Amino acid sequence: MATKAKATAKKSTKSATRGDDRTYRASKVYKSKKVSLANLPAQFSRADLEFIRVDHSGASYEARVFINNPNADGNTPTVEANGYAGSFSIFGHGGCFGDVGHCDVHKEQDEFDPRPSHPLLPIRKVVIATSAIKNAAAKNPDITVTVVPVLMGWTEKSDLEDVLKFDHINLVTYD
Repeated sequence: MATKAKATAKKSTKSATRGDDRTYRASKVYKSKKVSLANLPAQFSRADLEFIRVDHSGASYEARVFINNPNADGNTPTVEANGYAGSFSIFGHGGCFGDVGHCDVHKEQDEFDPRPSHPLLPIRKVVIATSAIKNAAAKNPDITVTVVPVLMGWTEKSDLEDVLKFDHINLVTYD
């Protein structure tokens, strides 16, 4: 049985640069409002953070997900002590290089339409965050989710400041 809670993303202007063999640039950091864990079952075997209707038309990036760490940025180590829950990657399309209307996503097709769906339809990404959610729930009845998008590849047509765009986050637990 699955239990769902919804979180709405909010933008923060904090960005950072990290250097190693290659230089990666963090884009705008997203922070959720507080999400109550009061209705979660006492015991659950798995907890997922589902990112719904993620836009993948722009730059390629790794979205690093942190629980109860609103100060996370591109330099925050991805370890459990920092609330790191996991990440998902987007292999972006790099912007639109076609004629006017080429990249417009058309209305949803009829279920019997044999044509493939539009390649820019928003997607769903899942981060299995069981350990991070259990650790946070043991300390506090509410959590916040912070997502740090770290740019991995882009074109001149890519927006580098606002790469992470999605509708909402679901917290889903399984018995």
